[in-house]
Amino acid sequence: MTVNCSLPRMLFALLLALIAPAAAGAQQASQNSPSLAFTMRYIQQNAVEGRLTYTADVIDSAQSGAVWRNSFTAETSNLTADAPSCRLTYHWRTEVNGSVTDDADYTLPLREVGSVQVVPQDKNQALVDSRTGHPQWTSRVSPFVYALVASRSGGVENVFLFSSEETAYRVAKAMRHAVELCASGKDTF
Repeated sequence: MTVNCSLPRMLFALLLALIAPAAAGAQQASQNSPSLAFTMRYIQQNAVEGRLTYTADVIDSAQSGAVWRNSFTAETSNLTADAPSCRLTYHWRTEVNGSVTDDADYTLPLREVGSVQVVPQDKNQALVDSRTGHPQWTSRVSPFVYALVASRSGGVENVFLFSSEETAYRVAKAMRHAVELCASGKDTF
């Protein structure tokens, strides 16, 4: 019985012919990915929508469906995206029913970010209410607002609000890219 050694060689050559272009394509795609500096500039230019005003009708299921309305004003300003330190710094101001509830500077160290997600503000508010001891509250936000939530260990979150779902998702995509670049220590993938 004779074994044809050319068949394994042909299969190996075919496998190489299939894998090599895929590997080259992946390398080219990584070379075409935006740099960290470009990505951080994009975040700086697009993550600040300015002053957003919305209302939340809150229903308390523990009190026979009691309903009340809260008026919110939230503003992100002075955002600086620093590529060398992989940090975002910004000012956040929130008013609820005309009273200032938060007015401070914040830092988001991108190397510490575990996840970046976009959720409707209704859902984000439900999570906040649950964490603060009010899981029975349900909020309906109007007009619709989207929350980009960057989560870090220890339950720390940085939130950016958007009136446009598309903008929120684009900034989230850029932020995820920046997080990956910062974690890898590379300028591009």
